[in-house]
Amino acid sequence: MGTVFEVGAALLGACVGSFLNVVIWRLQQDDPAQRSLLGRSRCPHCGAPIPWHRNVPVLGWLLLGGRAACCGRRIAARYPFVEGLTAALFYLLAVAGPGAPYVVARGEGTLLVDGAGIATWGALAAFASLLVALTFIDFDRQILPDALTKPGIALGIAAGLWPGVAGPLGDDPTVALPLRTALASGVGALAGGGVTWAIRWLGSVAFRREAMGFGDVKLMAMIGAFVGWRNALLAMLLGCGLGAVCGGLGLLFGGSKVIPFGPYLALGALLTVFVGDALVELLFVTWPEWQRRHDGAQWLFAVMASAALVLLFLLVRRGRRMG
Repeated sequence: MGTVFEVGAALLGACVGSFLNVVIWRLQQDDPAQRSLLGRSRCPHCGAPIPWHRNVPVLGWLLLGGRAACCGRRIAARYPFVEGLTAALFYLLAVAGPGAPYVVARGEGTLLVDGAGIATWGALAAFASLLVALTFIDFDRQILPDALTKPGIALGIAAGLWPGVAGPLGDDPTVALPLRTALASGVGALAGGGVTWAIRWLGSVAFRREAMGFGDVKLMAMIGAFVGWRNALLAMLLGCGLGAVCGGLGLLFGGSKVIPFGPYLALGALLTVFVGDALVELLFVTWPEWQRRHDGAQWLFAVMASAALVLLFLLVRRGRRMG
């Protein structure tokens, strides 16, 4: 039965991914009337309604050969990619998410179903869905719509109340567990959004222009509401590192000078969901112990610092040429 749940999670993820394609497309439209998420799916080229049997996730795109049946124009490969990505995330949450497995076979014909675990999976699946949609919208338009981030903050805090996705704040047994988990989500939202707002303000003062969009602040508040303040800070750290490396390499090799921050924050948040505890162990326990045991660790730091300086020099030169 555990396998049935995991396969079912993947199939549900593919269907949700199909809906996310609609969300991504419509929330980017300039006409407010076209941003409604209600109504049938339509061809992005000619506007013709898409029959349900041609809207089957991934398979529909493959059977059509990547072209719209109504007008024959090419359908972007992003559509099946988003569906497959969402299916993979739902499956991974079912297999290796916090508290997994949620359905366990106990002897012949006996099942143990973890209701709170299923609720945790559902909340994290919704969280992953929001991150997927926000990622692709930010890549396309460099915006993080309030229509996703604000409900996401509310959902994260609700999931903190029950089933307690962010984990408890403190270990005082005299305080009810639902209150401690709700506080963890609230503090996470404040920490994620507050730290990001502070960085945004300092960057704006230093560079005398907006250093970061306010949508990133709301995105980090949403992330903190789901994963708590510690993992929110870890997600911020990972997002900054990933954004610097990937954005820098893109700039170095002729990519856009505009680096959307949201996708890297989203990736950092997903990493904290799956391997957050392991990363904290690596950064604050394993790595310091390794340095103490190896006298030559300082040379490794010197090499890494030199490589970072060379990369920074190349990026600055590239940026000046492109400017």
